[in-house]
Amino acid sequence: MRARLVRAGAVVWAGLLVTAGAACGSGGDAPDADPATEPPVLEQTSPSSDSGDYAFGTDRDQLAEAVEGAFSTQNGTARWEGDTLVLSVDGDAGGPIAGFTECRVLDGLLQKGDAKVVEFPNGRVDCAEALSTG
Repeated sequence: MRARLVRAGAVVWAGLLVTAGAACGSGGDAPDADPATEPPVLEQTSPSSDSGDYAFGTDRDQLAEAVEGAFSTQNGTARWEGDTLVLSVDGDAGGPIAGFTECRVLDGLLQKGDAKVVEFPNGRVDCAEALSTG
């Protein structure tokens, strides 16, 4: 069980790193990072016959659990509705960039056939739309 949680956490960590890197861009020289505070480098291994279909051998349930943990500061919960991952978080669906950051993270973690939706207390944002306008 612990190994499954570690793999799921690694998936979310990798997704957050991809998103953070894309958001930062390449605008100038960055200071040298302290090796003691850098996150560990994760290597993806080839999946075995009993592992999941997602990065690092995780399955859908593990991925949803890891996404919940990553968005816990926004009271995040995640669930599958068919092939759609629904991430429920605090916030406003009517905001100018509602769901954009959340959708970027989910986009880096899910497979091409999976749909992504961010659900706010006052409505839902389809990630396909949020990412096409961003």
